[in-house]
Amino acid sequence: MRKKHLLLSVLLLLVALSGHAQAVYTLDSCKAMASRDNLTVQNQRLAVEAAWQQKMEVFTKFFPSVSAMGAGFWLTNPMIDMDYDLGKLQIPIFSPIMISIDLPSIPMQMINGGIMGGVTAVQPLFAGLRIVRGNQLAKLGYEAAKLQLKMSEDEVNTQVETYFWKIVMLKEKQKMLEALDRQLSRIAEDADAAVAAGVINRNDKLQVELKRKELESGRVKVENGIRVCKMMLRQYARIPERDFEIQYDTLLLPDSPETYYMESGAAAGLRTEAQLLDMQVKAAELQTQMEIGKHLPQVAVGAGYSAYRMDVDQYNTSSNHFGVVFGTVTVPISGWWGGGHAIKRSRIQEQMARNERDQNMQLLEVQTEQTWNELFEAYQQLLIAHQSVRLAEENLRLQSDYYEAGTSTLSDLLKAQSMLQQSADSFTEAYSDYQLKLSLYLKRSGR
Repeated sequence: MRKKHLLLSVLLLLVALSGHAQAVYTLDSCKAMASRDNLTVQNQRLAVEAAWQQKMEVFTKFFPSVSAMGAGFWLTNPMIDMDYDLGKLQIPIFSPIMISIDLPSIPMQMINGGIMGGVTAVQPLFAGLRIVRGNQLAKLGYEAAKLQLKMSEDEVNTQVETYFWKIVMLKEKQKMLEALDRQLSRIAEDADAAVAAGVINRNDKLQVELKRKELESGRVKVENGIRVCKMMLRQYARIPERDFEIQYDTLLLPDSPETYYMESGAAAGLRTEAQLLDMQVKAAELQTQMEIGKHLPQVAVGAGYSAYRMDVDQYNTSSNHFGVVFGTVTVPISGWWGGGHAIKRSRIQEQMARNERDQNMQLLEVQTEQTWNELFEAYQQLLIAHQSVRLAEENLRLQSDYYEAGTSTLSDLLKAQSMLQQSADSFTEAYSDYQLKLSLYLKRSGR
């Protein structure tokens, strides 16, 4: 029984600990959450849905336009109110004598009220191709909205990567500070023993304490930096937990970025911005065709049905119903007076869109090449920083051996520690900068 109670207690403890386990996120999981839950991305996703609804709205223009009308009326006074003169009545008595009698006039009141209604359907047969071009424009807007969504996701993921690698950089600095602090703790113990033995003076011990305070100050700054960066990462990636950790691989020297290189012209052509520029030109062309369509004949056919009932007087009603089939042709003759200028203006705007696309494509090509140069430079800086760490580690090892052998001073040992700290910080900064530059280059080359 005791064993069962002990086992149950252990299980409950494990469940409680697992329920309070700290959440851990990788860079990929943060980017996936940002693409799904970030509010900016969600708004752009709604914009895509709105563009789809607009596309479907314009598609309904292919179908007939149906309208219904109904009306009822009641008059305070009859629409027809008159006295009908019957004239005179001639009565023959005996030939040729006649008696003439004046007949009274008869009052007549007609149409006191009534109801009427009808249904009409009109099907456009030719509208200057404006319906077709309008649907093409709506489809183009929908495709552009999807590209805007991709750009929003890329921008948000760039921010996620920025703050993720800042946290990585700060955590690596934190590890280095902790390692140096442990080493200083051992040196401090040796310094206490050396001071007690009279081998070194108290000034050397104070140098150690001063160095430890310097490391403590740096650790406080690093912890505050991590806290702020986590808040920003949580906001962009929509991480639900306030207290979380990130997971990343060991910072090993990456391979040369030469494997990612792409000719700048081809890379610029694969970018989302390039596709949007092409869409802008296509939209300008469609606008010109829409303007031309405004000044072409319009042809439509239709059918309708109407019925009415009217109260002729208080005793009689009149009703009727009928159908109608009709066709219309509208030719905007005077519209060409100003329409020719409107079409020319639209063609000018079309050419302006082409020029803007060509200019921006050149700028995209330059930007892509510049990003590659920055990536290659970041890799060279990373190689230098990596070599500096190796040299600083070897220098610290030698100074530690010399200090233990009594052939080097404590100041030299502390200076070697500072050099290693600076080199390690430079390496983590260069590594984070390289990763961000690599991600940016891949985005700017359409990958």
